[in-house]
Amino acid sequence: MKERNEYIAVMGTMGSGKTTAANLLAKELRFTLVEENVKENAFLPRFYKDMSRWAFHSQVFFLMEKIRQMTETKNILGKSSVIQDTPITQDVYSYAKAQHELGHMDDAEWALYQKIYHEFTPHFPQPDLIVFLDTSIPAIESRIAARGREFEQEIPTDYLTLLDKLNRKWLEQNTTIPVVRIATDTLDITRSRDAQEQFASMVRSALTKRVSVH
Repeated sequence: MKERNEYIAVMGTMGSGKTTAANLLAKELRFTLVEENVKENAFLPRFYKDMSRWAFHSQVFFLMEKIRQMTETKNILGKSSVIQDTPITQDVYSYAKAQHELGHMDDAEWALYQKIYHEFTPHFPQPDLIVFLDTSIPAIESRIAARGREFEQEIPTDYLTLLDKLNRKWLEQNTTIPVVRIATDTLDITRSRDAQEQFASMVRSALTKRVSVH
């Protein structure tokens, strides 16, 4: 009998398949799924049309939603293990930081965003494992096209490349949370049962070992 419930977060550049992976792991490991809330962000379609005008609004929406989600996760962990679609650190150090680097969020907006984040983070649980979906930019672009969200179809390659770079930079600097990196370009967890079983097996193994696999 395990001593406590476990908390896994699925991380990867947008379009890498985080939601598919999180749903699969929730089913295979019998963990409770905590989903990313994209559909309710009314600022997101506006953001993709005018990033400088709507970046701060969109990122703060996601941050506040993730803070609510983290409170929910803390409560769920008292009863069940959890799979989370996208850790809060990715919201902050990839999505939001990219907006600051690109000049879509000015220094004052970025400082306020970080202040909100740091006010809440001491109260949140930390993942026992991060599953990083290691996916190439061409594969990401193909998956974004396939899922057909209209407002995503003209996302520049340079923007995806920046998000990917920031994800990898955070992973390099991370010294506290075990990480397993899983190459997904040729791992079709959407349609292949063999791939699904292979993916779940790698995550089970990493969770058992609790070591960082870089």
